[in-house]
Amino acid sequence: MKSLGLFSQISAIIISVVIGVFFVQPIVTEIGEIQTDISSYQDERQKVQVVNASLAEDVTFLQGISPLDRQKLATYMPRVVDDIAVLRDIEFMVAEAGLVYNSLAYEGIEQEVLSFVEDVDSVLGDNVPTKHSFSVDVTGGYTDIKTFMRILEQNNYPLEIHALDIAALETGLMSASMTLVTYSDDAVLLSNNLDI
Repeated sequence: MKSLGLFSQISAIIISVVIGVFFVQPIVTEIGEIQTDISSYQDERQKVQVVNASLAEDVTFLQGISPLDRQKLATYMPRVVDDIAVLRDIEFMVAEAGLVYNSLAYEGIEQEVLSFVEDVDSVLGDNVPTKHSFSVDVTGGYTDIKTFMRILEQNNYPLEIHALDIAALETGLMSASMTLVTYSDDAVLLSNNLDI
């Protein structure tokens, strides 16, 4: 009878170890994985909250722009860009810098798509600025190209350099090919399919 008691105790220990290994340990492992997932979720949520707070600050800043400043921006940004006048001004800037232009062309109009404007009033109201691209290819010395870049900053249009490729020529001069972009507030004219 005593041997049956010892056998039942050993059997109970073996069954409890088997239950622990095959049932409790996987559950503990699963709980550990869930806790790790919860921790990573909380970390990611904190990152999202930081980004959302930053976006909220930007939206507050945009909404805080005074009507007078909006009007000033609308005054600075031309309603319509005269591509011939811009090309002429670029040609004058090239000559003033002492460069020779190889080509100067108007590349056309591209309507900007700004997805963030849907929730926020644009600085210019509902109109999204229209992008006008110009390609310029000039030849000259390094200092002349730097002078041209400096002159570009002080012009009648908010010209931006969107692409620039500078190469040394065998003659000791340099060639600079660039894409210049300016903006206008003529989205209303574009939506009415009028030629600008």
